[in-house]
Amino acid sequence: MSNRVEIFYKGQKALLNVFSLWPQNERHWRIFHQVNHVHVMGFWVLLFDLLLVMHVVGNLSSMSEVVRAIFVLATSAGHTTKLLSIKANNVELEELFKRLDEDDFRPRGVEEELIMAAACERSRKLRDFYGALSVAALSMILIPQFVVDWSQLPLGTYNPFADHPGSTGYWLLYCYQCLALTVSCVTNIGFDSLCSSLFIFIKSQLDLLAVRLDKMGRWSSAGGSVEQQLKENIRYHMAIVELTATVERLLCKPISMQIFCSVLVLTANFYAIALLSDEKLALFKYITYQACMLSQIFILCYYAGEVTQRSLDLPHELYKTSWVDWNKDSRRIVLLFMQRLHSTLRIRTLNPSLGFDLMLFSSVGYFRSSTVLCTVANFHNEPH
Repeated sequence: MSNRVEIFYKGQKALLNVFSLWPQNERHWRIFHQVNHVHVMGFWVLLFDLLLVMHVVGNLSSMSEVVRAIFVLATSAGHTTKLLSIKANNVELEELFKRLDEDDFRPRGVEEELIMAAACERSRKLRDFYGALSVAALSMILIPQFVVDWSQLPLGTYNPFADHPGSTGYWLLYCYQCLALTVSCVTNIGFDSLCSSLFIFIKSQLDLLAVRLDKMGRWSSAGGSVEQQLKENIRYHMAIVELTATVERLLCKPISMQIFCSVLVLTANFYAIALLSDEKLALFKYITYQACMLSQIFILCYYAGEVTQRSLDLPHELYKTSWVDWNKDSRRIVLLFMQRLHSTLRIRTLNPSLGFDLMLFSSVGYFRSSTVLCTVANFHNEPH
């Protein structure tokens, strides 16, 4: 079972280890990873953020240049937050990965094995699909720019070589932008697919609990046997609740930041699509990136929302058991368990009243659309 559980995190963990985020046991590996982490974060992440900020500040009078930089700056801010968050919680994340393979979460029987196998396959397909989509979006940003007009940088950053597009410094900056954006892409693939995979794992555990509730008391009408099964399922549910709380605590801040940054990206992209439609290459770039950002928000909200939806079904699964035939003590335990199941599991945002689900995704879509329409209307109403 351990090899199967690794599907939920092993590939993403290896991808994120490019940034040397995970703790090391041996001293020489710790030194190497510390040096590599400082190098990657300082040169490829924070310096890239600084160049983007300088470009935005230096071109506040040019809306097209600001829009050209904002969509990359928001993405870079999101992936910087993810890296810092993982580094700060790397020990707890390692413990979380080990927790996934404990006896509490292992399937029992053929039916549960099939459910877990389906969840593993779903996680693998999601990781591969999202990775392919992100790489395609990255390619659409970088490759057409080089083929059509290599005298212009693919991204809007501070450029000290603006008057010398063919100089050595210009090409070094060109390569730096391509590699820095690739670093951002790698972060998003690893982190977003890891979050979604953990949500899929939690949902699969709720599916296993539903199967066990359905089988409860089926083979034996003895009160002691049913009571024992009830207590085992209550302990199992408590373990799932604890796992969900841990995942929420470790991931809610970077995911919330990612949602906020994605809203900025989508708003800037819609604005660019509305006002810069005469620039065909830029329009194609924005539309491709728009699809990737929408997919990024959707997978995080959808799979977190599935946890909530499956949790809502559990009281019905318990009610469908043959509890009317059980003794008084068992029925009392069922009543208490039913009350506990009505506390729905949710992966909450920084605002505890909101959870990651399709309602949040739809509200993000409504907010960005109304904001862009108002902005474009005001722009056209202003005297030129």
